[in-house]
Amino acid sequence: TADVPGTLLSSKPVDIGDLGVAWRVTYRSQSVAGDPIRVTGIIAAPAGEASGPRPVLSVAHGTTGMADECAPSLTFPDDFSMTVMEPFLERGWVVTATDYEGLGGPGLHPYVVGESEARGVFDIVRAAQTMPGVGADGPLVVWGHSQGGHAAMHVAERWGDLAPDLDLVGVAAGAPPSQFNLLSAFLQGSDFQGYLIMAAASMAATYDDLDLESVVDPAYAHLLDELENGCTGHIFDTFNTIPYADLVSVDDIFAIPEWNARLTQNDTNQLPNQVPVMILHGDQDEQIPVASSAVLLSQLCAFEGHAPLERRVYEGASHGSAVIDYFDDLVAWLEERVAGEPAVDQCGN
Repeated sequence: TADVPGTLLSSKPVDIGDLGVAWRVTYRSQSVAGDPIRVTGIIAAPAGEASGPRPVLSVAHGTTGMADECAPSLTFPDDFSMTVMEPFLERGWVVTATDYEGLGGPGLHPYVVGESEARGVFDIVRAAQTMPGVGADGPLVVWGHSQGGHAAMHVAERWGDLAPDLDLVGVAAGAPPSQFNLLSAFLQGSDFQGYLIMAAASMAATYDDLDLESVVDPAYAHLLDELENGCTGHIFDTFNTIPYADLVSVDDIFAIPEWNARLTQNDTNQLPNQVPVMILHGDQDEQIPVASSAVLLSQLCAFEGHAPLERRVYEGASHGSAVIDYFDDLVAWLEERVAGEPAVDQCGN
């Protein structure tokens, strides 16, 4: 049974004070290629034995990097994580937070590979369900921002084939990346150009039909090792200053059929959402333009049989500050999903 996704492989208590109990865990998941893998993360719960099923929030984290040292669980309990978890633990919920495949586990992190992210988010909930007294068997909701918004969308779109055993009732996606070809053009030459190298390296590491060396200029190929020598800041320092046209050896990566197919497959606009989704976005987002999620909403609304979709835009909010601005709305929306209230569907308005 050690290869069954969601098997708990190890757990070590972490002190979170009066808020409850927590563990740094290693659990079994599955790679996109179908191989059993080890993934790390955090599971937190209210103190005391659960008297019945508790609701569960599984958090999908934003971009931290691609190397093992970038796993969020390593710095837990940090202020941000505790601020996020506090209202849910106080409401008697269990909170899980995966590091994703390859962060804290073997291999390069499959950055913005939707299936990998979604499996990480689902399988840590299965692991929590095996822990005596935790009670992680209630309704499940998922929230993520930025890369986590990407993960969250794939959770909503892949639930039926990846984790139909889990009672997923709602997904909230903050600033979810979409429209990858337009996003790529927007990020080229920006303070966030490094994201593009991360995505290309991740796709090539995940899919055998893609070759990274064929799209990166040979003069810069030696720098690719730096992806595992630091976190996002180091990657930006390494790659942002190089003119994009010099860095790549092709005019347009989306013009290469194999690359276009894999990038499109991992966009967030390819499948209908199977559970209610709320998209949250700041209108001053400097990394994921707010217009992109308006397009995403219309694309998802066009699918037959989609679950309810709602999008809320926060005036004056940047990529980072949006989380603070929308957080109270997020908590209320997730509470409504757990309570079984009908979700708003903006499609057709």
